[in-house]
Amino acid sequence: MDQDDVISLFSINRLDGEHVPDDLRILLPHRDELAGRCGVHLALEDDWSPWIDTTGLAEAVRSDPDAVADLRARSEVARFCAFVADDRAGRYLGYWRGPSLRKVAGSPLVVLDDAGQFHLCAAQTFAEAVLERAYGREEFQDLRDWFRLIGIPVGWENPGQLTLPYEKLPPKDLHRQLFERYRRSLLSQ
Repeated sequence: MDQDDVISLFSINRLDGEHVPDDLRILLPHRDELAGRCGVHLALEDDWSPWIDTTGLAEAVRSDPDAVADLRARSEVARFCAFVADDRAGRYLGYWRGPSLRKVAGSPLVVLDDAGQFHLCAAQTFAEAVLERAYGREEFQDLRDWFRLIGIPVGWENPGQLTLPYEKLPPKDLHRQLFERYRRSLLSQ
């Protein structure tokens, strides 16, 4: 598959046909090297959504109202995210489009961690979000240098120089609201 096909496939499968941001256009042809350098896997598959897979859960978890409410809330919040990658720590990275389903170009970066919590990133681009996650580890400097080498600008030395985006309804707050609503509903049955 040539580079244009990869970008087109990524746009269709991960971004609902929207324009692929510049940093991802640069990273997609280097996706195997990205995975090798820092364990971040850019997903091309159209049916990729492991964050909503509940097949491995025990029946006791599936019958617990708190767990059910959490899974339902997490699944609903994830519908407002355009996840594009996962990492070896079990986190998913993407764009927080929010309930208005704004365009990816105007969306902040979001991480769904291995505990099922949503976090906005201070990073302005996907590449910066990857780099932000590597800060404090020995791979940070090499990864930043590699990004610059392949043409991705990085204008900061540490994530403390970045500012968290303002969101009227961040994914974490929406998850909490939905969790409480679903929990009340389940407990009243």
